[in-house]
Amino acid sequence: MALKDYTEEQLKEISMIEVTFELLTEKNSPEDYSVLINRVAEIQGLSKERMQERIAHLYTAMSLDGRFVNLGDNRWALRSWYPFEQTEEELSQMMPKKRKADAEEALEDELEEYDEFEDIEDELDELANEEDSDTDEADEFDTGEPVVEEDDETDTDEEEETN
Repeated sequence: MALKDYTEEQLKEISMIEVTFELLTEKNSPEDYSVLINRVAEIQGLSKERMQERIAHLYTAMSLDGRFVNLGDNRWALRSWYPFEQTEEELSQMMPKKRKADAEEALEDELEEYDEFEDIEDELDELANEEDSDTDEADEFDTGEPVVEEDDETDTDEEEETN
């Protein structure tokens, strides 16, 4: 039954969730929650105070009612508009983000890139310091005499000749 088929008294008596369902059914597209609550208040003749009292109640009722789905960014739609297999995460990704959110996300990405370069610089500095300390340690053990390396094969050949 469409909203226009109800009498004024019936509109005041039916629940806010039913009015919201009818609004979305008639519009046949997702809607912002603030627009929905304002339209419901207008249709049911609610005062501003009464509307403020009922905002959380309607939001909770919509969240629990299986006919509605939250698309993210405070936008609501009817679940029947989407395939059953489609998860809520997929639905919220379908909605385009606002430009302000895009700008904030770009700034966040830029800061992350800066942090990554800073981390790489820190790692390179640590490696350079380790190499410097390795060279310093090698200098401490340097006595100035040439290093003679022993050949293991020569020792085994001499042992075989004596046997």
